Amino acid sequence: MRQITCPVCKNFPSLSPKNQSIIPCPNCATRWTFLAEEIDGDSLYNDEVYSVVDNRNSIFERIIFSEAEKILRKARKINPLANSVLDFGSGKGQFLAVAKELGWQGLGIETAEERADFAKEKYKVKVLSGIYEKGKIEGGNFDLITLNHVLEHLPGPIDLVKSLLSENLASNGLVYIEVPRADSLQAQLAGKNWIHWDIPRHLTHWTESGLEDQMLKIGFEIVDKRAFSVHLGVLGMLQALLSKVGFRENLILKLKRKKSLGLLISIGFFLPFAWILELVSTRFGKSGIMGIYLKRNEKS
Repeated sequence: MRQITCPVCKNFPSLSPKNQSIIPCPNCATRWTFLAEEIDGDSLYNDEVYSVVDNRNSIFERIIFSEAEKILRKARKINPLANSVLDFGSGKGQFLAVAKELGWQGLGIETAEERADFAKEKYKVKVLSGIYEKGKIEGGNFDLITLNHVLEHLPGPIDLVKSLLSENLASNGLVYIEVPRADSLQAQLAGKNWIHWDIPRHLTHWTESGLEDQMLKIGFEIVDKRAFSVHLGVLGMLQALLSKVGFRENLILKLKRKKSLGLLISIGFFLPFAWILELVSTRFGKSGIMGIYLKRNEKS
């Protein structure tokens, strides 16, 4: 896999960028990762950061479940008759597990077979493993299609989403997309050390206006939003604050491993500040993540 043009509009950069640098596209305003050298896309997710860890019944799972429940309850508030959900990029199946508890008919699509197997075995949810290219998925016609921190990983993201939705979303269906916010306060604080740049795995980097513009072009408009996240919002702010005192490692990976006393003390000290700053950031549209609910634009 190489990426030498904007994955949204195929515009070439005017200069010769440094490999794995972030390019602001002057044509479509999308920020994207320039990959001059060939990379094995599959191998990007074989490291320890993306390894499958069984953290069921942990505090992390409770937080993830709580946020998934909020997303699904808001979706049903927008569309009370919604019953079926397609979770595109379903990972370990936690979102589908919550959907199942809430009475949704759920189906996941996951490219990583290990994650798909974990979801089926541990959470007893239905997941198809493989790479989606185009076409209907088990008949399509889903009331809700979700992409939770998936869009930024996709080559040609808007073209793929357009195909996915045109083939599989019910006529009055709802879409939920959640991504890191590239113009967030935590991104500004951490600079190149922001955990959610995640280069080279993240191929695009979104602002709310940029994502809204692209979705409008394919016939979808925002009907609701979500901004505050404990799981990735506060975590991102915590890592941003730690980076100001010299922390340069991946915080998620460090939390997976055996925690040092020094790291735990640092987390205990900075966590209240991270929480407060993320709440304030959310108030002013600068949260670490952004989630948008979309429906087809009736004018399109």
